[in-house]
Amino acid sequence: MIRGRGEQFLPPDIAFFLDFDGTLVEIAEHPDAVVLRSSTRLALGRLDTVLEGAIAIVSGREIEDIDRLLAPLRLPVAGIHGSVRRSVSGTISRTLPAVPFVDTVAERLACLVGSSEGLVLERKSVSVALHYRARPELAATCHLAMERAIEGLEGVEVLGGRMVVEARCAGADKGSAIRAFLAEPPFAGRIPVFAGDDVTDEDAFAAVNLLGGISIKIGEEPSVAAHRFAATANFLDWLDALAGSWCLKESS
Repeated sequence: MIRGRGEQFLPPDIAFFLDFDGTLVEIAEHPDAVVLRSSTRLALGRLDTVLEGAIAIVSGREIEDIDRLLAPLRLPVAGIHGSVRRSVSGTISRTLPAVPFVDTVAERLACLVGSSEGLVLERKSVSVALHYRARPELAATCHLAMERAIEGLEGVEVLGGRMVVEARCAGADKGSAIRAFLAEPPFAGRIPVFAGDDVTDEDAFAAVNLLGGISIKIGEEPSVAAHRFAATANFLDWLDALAGSWCLKESS
């Protein structure tokens, strides 16, 4: 567990990378039902100013979805677990699949979703996510269905997360997205800090650890992260305090 108000824990020359669901917002029964605290939006804006733009969201969501939830704040984003990335300059880079697969996977899952109330099928630009937040007892069924749905599709892999299983392009992950950000200004030369809550964040934790950065896990599950918060609310309170303390230093 991290203790203190934040300023004693983090050096000033950091680059901040943050997961979204389970990190900046509580997990909700439906992906569209999440709520970003006004204090969290304010903290992100303050940190963006203090860090001179060296703060990015690294999420499983689409970039457009993150923009909608953060509005009017607009930050660099790596979406769909690193498959799509928007730099500070606005340049978009994508990891494209070897073959188109979104329609095929969605069609193969349609019967299960149609016959199982509470399952949510989310089609993204280069992935398909099957959410079972409202039906956790169907976890094994959903994972098996997704494995079968990608059979015969080249360059596609299955990624499991908190109450979700996703088919995505092989070869992209959150760790590679963070390394790409760190090769560009204003992130270059800074110490990376990444906070996340899910098994999908382990690649990012490992990358940040290898780079001599600071990895922060939210939740009690096993992780390679070096630091931990028990719950999302605890992390958000710490983030608010961190942003406030750094802004006070900047104005003094």
